[in-house]
Amino acid sequence: MFRARVGLAAAAVIAVLTGVVFTSVASSIDKSTTGLVDSRVERAQQSVPKLDLLRGIELTSETQKLAREDDLGEVFAQSGDAQRQAAYSAVQKRNAGLEAAGRKADVVAVVGANGKVVARDLNPNAMYDEDLKSKYPSVAKALDGVANKDVWSFDGHLYRVGAAPIRNKTGALVGALIVGYVQSGQDAVADRDKTGAEVAYFIDKKVQASSFKKEGGESSEEKSLASALFEGPANAAPALAGEMSKLFHVTLRGEDYVAAVGPLPGNMTRSASGFVVLSSVTAARAPLETVRWWILMLGVVALLAAVGAAVMTSIRFLVPLDGIERGVAEVINGNRDYQFEPSSPDFEGLANGLNVMMARLLGRPDPSEDGLGDSGDSPTTSGRWQGELAVDENVTGPQATVTPDSMALANEPEGEYLKRVFEEYVAARKQTGEGTEGLNEGGFTAKLKQNEQALLKKYNCRMVRFKVVVKNNQVTLKPVPIA
Repeated sequence: MFRARVGLAAAAVIAVLTGVVFTSVASSIDKSTTGLVDSRVERAQQSVPKLDLLRGIELTSETQKLAREDDLGEVFAQSGDAQRQAAYSAVQKRNAGLEAAGRKADVVAVVGANGKVVARDLNPNAMYDEDLKSKYPSVAKALDGVANKDVWSFDGHLYRVGAAPIRNKTGALVGALIVGYVQSGQDAVADRDKTGAEVAYFIDKKVQASSFKKEGGESSEEKSLASALFEGPANAAPALAGEMSKLFHVTLRGEDYVAAVGPLPGNMTRSASGFVVLSSVTAARAPLETVRWWILMLGVVALLAAVGAAVMTSIRFLVPLDGIERGVAEVINGNRDYQFEPSSPDFEGLANGLNVMMARLLGRPDPSEDGLGDSGDSPTTSGRWQGELAVDENVTGPQATVTPDSMALANEPEGEYLKRVFEEYVAARKQTGEGTEGLNEGGFTAKLKQNEQALLKKYNCRMVRFKVVVKNNQVTLKPVPIA
């Protein structure tokens, strides 16, 4: 049916528009969040080297200041065990001062002019006579009289190390002071807070520290990040070559991240170290996901409303209208006795009008006068009430003489009268076997009043009431006109 298709077409348009808007908004969200995250990572990539350089300058200055104190120069005025004990006391004193200031070092050591360890902070024998000059160029540079900062792979960890020359009272260079800090997750967290992106440091193909939270040991994000940096595409390669990388994507614990790497600055020699900055696209997109799903939900609600409206329209209007169209086709095909049934309240007037039109065109009594076409002479065999009342009109006019029966009818309250006649009508139809399917008090009362109004005009009386009569095994209503 074309009329029903209009509603369904509207539903289809809503579905298509919902899909278009959903896709458009999703694309816009993806584009904007990706651009935002890309910009954040690029800024962080430029910021981390500057922050690390500032830390290096601070570490170099601090180491140089500690190395200038007189007691360090006096260490080399002694020899043997006395020198070792004096060096140990000196490094312990300096680390205690650093700890009091909240900056306790992870290694403080004194090396002689030959670059070998005299003593470090753990105990007088720790690393004694170990040659650091041959391992770390920054020690050789300090022994040349130049304070500097370097990145060491030391004890399997990434260390930020300051080295400064030690001179005696005469100004002669007699050794060097080494102060080192493990690159920690705390440093990474501080950098994250400053740059707005997650930060991690790596050396020797291992992620040493990151800003990702963890209870202890290597976090799952660090493991996944190490795989992305050193395996497969080897995204850390530019940093190991001393260059900044382009942006790339990694997946950590199911989240999509944009990342970039770079080398750590200010080193004496190029080491296999660097940093990586990254930011989650998934997390940036999450607050906006609600917008997409609200659009989809509203579209679905609108679609259901359109489909529901189409179905309800079809049930309320289109199906009854199709029934009337089928009735018209019946009449066209020669069925002159066809009765139009008001299958919907909206079309009751149209059905009654068609029945009246058929009666007048065919010369039958007007249904408004005789029960809408039911002659009352032949009983229905359908067992269903057709919505009409058979009225026996063998009445000459208003009764001039008031009989007890007519007086009782006239004086009976209308509500009681209508209820009683309905109950008697139902009982009589059951008795004659005509059936009561489809018969209800509301429809019966409406039809009774319709006949009453027609007969009031016909007999010019003040009141018409009806009696239930069984005639020829068929239930009819006998009007009682009352003057």
